[in-house]
Amino acid sequence: MTSDNGVILTVVTIYMAAMLGIGYWSGKRVHHFSDFLVAGRRLPFWLATATLFATWFGAGSCLGAAGASYTDGVMGVIADPFAAGASLMIAGIFYVGYLRRLKLLTITDIFGKYYGAHSEIFASILMVPVYVGWLGSQIVAIGYLINFLTGMNALAGMVIGAVVILIYTWQGGMWAVSVTDFVQAIILILGLWMIFFAVLSHVGGLGRLLQMSPSGFWDFVPAAGDYKSWWSYLGQWLTMGLGCVVGQDLIQRSLSSRTEGIAKRSAVTAGVMYIIIGLIPILLGLAGRFVLGEVNNPEMVIPQLASLYLPPLPIAFFIAALLCAIMSSADSSLLAACSLIVNNISRPLKPHTSSAGLLAQTRFSMVIVMILSTVIALCVQQIYDLMINSWATLFVAIFVPVTAALYWHKANAQAAWGSMVLGLLGWISSLIVLSQQAGGLNDEVLNQAAVVGGAASFLGYGFITLVLYDQIKPVKIASDY
Repeated sequence: MTSDNGVILTVVTIYMAAMLGIGYWSGKRVHHFSDFLVAGRRLPFWLATATLFATWFGAGSCLGAAGASYTDGVMGVIADPFAAGASLMIAGIFYVGYLRRLKLLTITDIFGKYYGAHSEIFASILMVPVYVGWLGSQIVAIGYLINFLTGMNALAGMVIGAVVILIYTWQGGMWAVSVTDFVQAIILILGLWMIFFAVLSHVGGLGRLLQMSPSGFWDFVPAAGDYKSWWSYLGQWLTMGLGCVVGQDLIQRSLSSRTEGIAKRSAVTAGVMYIIIGLIPILLGLAGRFVLGEVNNPEMVIPQLASLYLPPLPIAFFIAALLCAIMSSADSSLLAACSLIVNNISRPLKPHTSSAGLLAQTRFSMVIVMILSTVIALCVQQIYDLMINSWATLFVAIFVPVTAALYWHKANAQAAWGSMVLGLLGWISSLIVLSQQAGGLNDEVLNQAAVVGGAASFLGYGFITLVLYDQIKPVKIASDY
């Protein structure tokens, strides 16, 4: 091991130990199931904003977005950060206030409240794989990062990262996730600015970097008349921009906020921060085209730039910053998946389980989910695609029923079931047809299929309600939420 690697490993080890310490401290604040899932609904504005920002800004936003902009320019990163940042603002303006007022524990509680227990279980089963896949993408990023900068085997890096995330989330739940996210957000922002200014100094400043932009790099929309590209482009906005709105990770933070006003303001503020900070990886991807030339793995552009322009100690700090970005998303996805498994799948089946029993089930499920996600990480090792494609399920099956429950007085269980089933069928069937036409699955096919699935979900809900509503007896709202 070189002395440089020794410095990096030392700083990373200190960082990991600090996260474990925060988890241990946070665990002392967990007294019951609600504390574990929504931090007792006591998060202040600064903490709610930080945990939303840090959760969103993960491997895809940092490593994946830099690689995508390096390869495809701005058109490669429409989904993240632009659509993902917009989703936070949309949620803050139109969704989280209502959901916070209902005092739910998870997003799919709304299915049990408006559509019945069976739809709640079904919706939760659909959502859990989203977070398992998202967690897998973060584990991949941890392994890549540690391998690239220390020479440690990528598998070993994945396992170490997975174990640390599991331990501190297992200990403190939402309290641990929120406090670690706050620390991680500060380190992440400082680290990104540090490498950004180092690269700008080398290339001659921001103006010079922008002047070097190749033709088409900053194109924000497809060419006029290119209907397939527009179809795919719309899919990126809808999948992340609307699918993320009903994500358990976002809603869980809003439900944890101390007041409804804090839930709204923190989501909008985090969305604005997300897009602004998200421009840095895009610019670093642009710089990588000129500084690095051809690279084998575009998703490692930022670490390569750091290794070129930063001395050992700042590199070590920057690696900690990248780990912050990754781990803040990983712990959120782990907690989100297990919250859904226990609160919305296990609990409706065994409604009389005690708070202590639910807490024990949640912690046990964390071990299972982390093992499963790590296995997935070893099998599917493309960070950005793994993250983006996992959100399609939320858009095609969950978004419409949740929105209708909040905003349409004719919301009913039959329409919710029709929306979920038709959305999934439209999505899956279009994936099959479009992939056959294209000679295989690719990003364009995945985005186009999401549009078809979302349209089927919307039309299914509307048709069933408008045509059959007079013959439907709406489900009564449960009184025990």
